[in-house]
Amino acid sequence: MTTTATRETPAGPTAADSGAGFGIGCGAEFKHGSKPAQIMLAAKDLFTSQGFGATSMDAIARTANVSKATLYAHFSGKEELFAAMVSHSCQAQSRMLSTSGADDLELTEALSEIGRNFLSLILSPPAVAIFRVVVGETTRFPDLGRIFFESGPNRMRTTLSAFLAKAAARGRLDIGEPMRAAEHLIGMFQTPVHLHVLFGVTEGFTKEEVDKVVKDAVEAFLRAYLPRSGLPPL
Repeated sequence: MTTTATRETPAGPTAADSGAGFGIGCGAEFKHGSKPAQIMLAAKDLFTSQGFGATSMDAIARTANVSKATLYAHFSGKEELFAAMVSHSCQAQSRMLSTSGADDLELTEALSEIGRNFLSLILSPPAVAIFRVVVGETTRFPDLGRIFFESGPNRMRTTLSAFLAKAAARGRLDIGEPMRAAEHLIGMFQTPVHLHVLFGVTEGFTKEEVDKVVKDAVEAFLRAYLPRSGLPPL
């Protein structure tokens, strides 16, 4: 099995239109088949096929088969729509970390599950498509990158940092800077595979290949951050 990756212009987002300003968190969910979900699906299709700048609210309304009044009743503009789309995607990578069960798992198992969930998300075709849109459009719309960073990657970094800090407080890890440690672990998960898929060097990775990346990353991380007593993870 292979994890594959496929692949009227309003003003760009302003600093005031960051993802945080929309009040859309990782927990925000729209009921399947609801108008907001219908709109967001249409927006994702257009953003990833045409780009952020070339997509208009008129086109989103037509594709979603809703009136402009309905569209604007749910989203003030395409910047908010983009933030909602990214925030919805980041639920997948936050779900494992946000449950109390992760704290009670054996540390190697918990970190491995986090790594598999993270790579499953960022290597998925929708996530790769969104990432490409952000990279391609940020020069013209600088705040698009800020919206994406705050709604997606920074949420993962912050949530993982909190998980690692809690593990350190319980004596399971020896970490002075949890945020830096989170960045180290994310980098070891992401670096061996993400750019290959993003740039089309390879279509995807098998489950076995992803599992090996995760295993190597977790082992290296624990060698660096286990307490110096040399005790195995609790």
